[in-house]
Amino acid sequence: MKVIDKIGNIITYILIFLITIIIIFMTYSYISLNLLKKDYVSIFDYTYFEVASGSMEPTIDKDDLVIVKLNSTYQEKDIITYSLNKEFITHRVIQIDSKTITTKGDANNSKDAKIKKENVLGKVVLIIPKFGIWKKVIMTPKVFSLLTITLVLFSFTFSYNNKSKRKKLKKQKEKRIQKEKEDKMEIPILKDK
Repeated sequence: MKVIDKIGNIITYILIFLITIIIIFMTYSYISLNLLKKDYVSIFDYTYFEVASGSMEPTIDKDDLVIVKLNSTYQEKDIITYSLNKEFITHRVIQIDSKTITTKGDANNSKDAKIKKENVLGKVVLIIPKFGIWKKVIMTPKVFSLLTITLVLFSFTFSYNNKSKRKKLKKQKEKRIQKEKEDKMEIPILKDK
């Protein structure tokens, strides 16, 4: 039982940590996008975008999440994200000129219009498959609330079990100490011969 309780506690603490990180990240994202009116969220020179189309398939599918290193260096065949008419596009670099870049989606038949180098946000450094689907499911208010409530109930369950076990162990220890004291207090009777 001790092992199961320890595993339960570890899982609970990990889940609490992850939910706390998610809440902090969601709050930061909300403040950046809605209050500060930024176009994207930037954390330590990285940002993320959920892919809305299949123009980069099979490399990047719709609903994948791409992590972009801002202002990074890039070369031909790298995948970059750039801004065009207040939209963010993630495509592969196929040609670099002195002031412009030509890109193309892997699934597209034609090249994109040339873009200025200053429109490039950065290079894609990580692709998280189907993260957009999971994000939609988990961030649904009902699902997120149920996950949080379940986590709190797990936490209470394991902490209650631990408290009751600690009380039981404490009582056993007190009884043992009391018995040892009583044993020490007994004075042996010496018999005369």
